[in-house]
Amino acid sequence: MITLYTAVTLDGYIATKEGSVDFLENPRYRLPDEDYGYNGFFEGIDVVVMGYNTYKQIINFEGEYPYGSKESIVLSKEQEVDLSNNEIKITTEPDKTVVERLKKENKNVWIIGGGATNARIHESKLIDRMILTYLPITLGAGVPLFRENKSSIEWKNIGTQTFANGLIQIILERR
Repeated sequence: MITLYTAVTLDGYIATKEGSVDFLENPRYRLPDEDYGYNGFFEGIDVVVMGYNTYKQIINFEGEYPYGSKESIVLSKEQEVDLSNNEIKITTEPDKTVVERLKKENKNVWIIGGGATNARIHESKLIDRMILTYLPITLGAGVPLFRENKSSIEWKNIGTQTFANGLIQIILERR
């Protein structure tokens, strides 16, 4: 199963124009004893896949690399990049090739992003499920959930949950 799991603003952005996701840290988005399904989702994942810009953003967060217990693949245009951990794999293979191989191996894959990576995998029609948590904020501009691509896919809403702090999570599967 290939899953795109992310937070998104009401106007469809996953980061500011500068790539910052600081807006996610708003204390209003935290609820006691609520992880928005993250721990259960993460336990079921075999592999995390992300673009290099997203990887750079993640390693600049405080603390250890958060996905160390999972196989991590960073999609890059260049093979020679700085990695914070030798367990992380860097590949210059096309996104489609990497994700198709993982799908054939029956891996549960989390597409972490960013917008360009999401778009390329969407365009390849390889995303099976999306778990989108909408934040009650608009940015006006930023990195969209999907950069422009040539694919149109219909999705079926299989679950919606509303939280007391205004967040809304929807689970979609490809029709």
